[in-house]
Amino acid sequence: MQLNTLWCYQGRDNNLRFMAILLACYSLLALVSLIFPHSLFIILVLAVSSAVTGLSAFRRLRDASKANYWLLAAVIPHIIFGMGCYFIWPLGVIAGLGLFGIAFGVFISFFPAAKKQVYQEGYYGPRLQTKSELGQVRQRYEPQVFGGQPTENVSHESVADTTNNFTADEPYAAVRMDELATTEMVTPPNNATLTANNSEPLTQPWHADHRFEVDKNALDTGSVTELLKSWGNVAKTHQQQLILGLKVVGGVCALGLIIWGVVAVKNGFETDDNLDAAATEMNEPDQSQNRVSAKLPDGFWIVMQDNILIVRWLGEVGDAETLWRLDSAQGDKSCSYLEFNDGSQYRPMRVDLKADESTEARFSPLDNKSIINHIAMRGSFTLCGYDFSLKGSQATLQQHAVFADFLR
Repeated sequence: MQLNTLWCYQGRDNNLRFMAILLACYSLLALVSLIFPHSLFIILVLAVSSAVTGLSAFRRLRDASKANYWLLAAVIPHIIFGMGCYFIWPLGVIAGLGLFGIAFGVFISFFPAAKKQVYQEGYYGPRLQTKSELGQVRQRYEPQVFGGQPTENVSHESVADTTNNFTADEPYAAVRMDELATTEMVTPPNNATLTANNSEPLTQPWHADHRFEVDKNALDTGSVTELLKSWGNVAKTHQQQLILGLKVVGGVCALGLIIWGVVAVKNGFETDDNLDAAATEMNEPDQSQNRVSAKLPDGFWIVMQDNILIVRWLGEVGDAETLWRLDSAQGDKSCSYLEFNDGSQYRPMRVDLKADESTEARFSPLDNKSIINHIAMRGSFTLCGYDFSLKGSQATLQQHAVFADFLR
């Protein structure tokens, strides 16, 4: 492939050359991102490959006589893919973007050429280097009587001029006339025409249908090249059917890639949320490890957490809220104090209704020993309008070492 044709904006690219350039740009960008992760070299390669991709798409659209806005379908996915490689997005997202961009490229390559062109390595334009093709003009040496230089590429005009130059007075005129009459005229096959000076190439190739010439003998001997040529001829014979089938497959693949990309992005976000939640849980201390509880016979609990005594019971229904606060003296007045049956009262610091429909009353550590002894020795207490029996509470507290220490 001629590298100077990659920067041409006046020529034309056929579909195979465009797809080859597109795949090469995606592959180069992916390889560079693997070798130099999170490097500015990726941005440099992205800028160059985006320019090459855009120019190739521009030439492909010119070849198909399509609107230039299709250029965005080839360039924008490539830029997003490169940014994903630079910022190291999830692998599923990057792969989805790459396949999505290639699917757009395949769609653009399906555009048929507006007119037939003689491409050289898939390119046609001002930077095309003229190459002489073997077999266009047959070269033969014409017989000469007087030992002159052999002539090549004899045309109708040259034969006619030679015939008119002979006269009857020349000694060998009759012999030359006979030889020229028996000379085989060289005419190009398939009605191809030669130029006047016989030095320029043919204006039309021998094979107007662009089919490959297959060597039958080499094909029988197992030549891979000739086998590929025969497959190419079959593909060109059924070109319309193949294009239709590829469009259907490409559409299905594009739809699948869109769905896959959306799911991958969603799963990536959910994974990040789960990781953040896990990190938060790891950073927060596990309060249950410092929480010791004892269930009393009447169906309530006393809990010791970080040297704070908590009385916990079930009964209230509603959203989580604070029922009473000692520092502000606001809330449900029935929760402002705990009263035993002997008249002893203790004010809780706060009373909260939890999300699990439990109510917890927290008391000052200064009152822990006194409250626990009253729970063990008294008959009942009231709090927040509830009357709790303390029958059998002493035996229960003595079974827990934390609470038993306060009873000594």
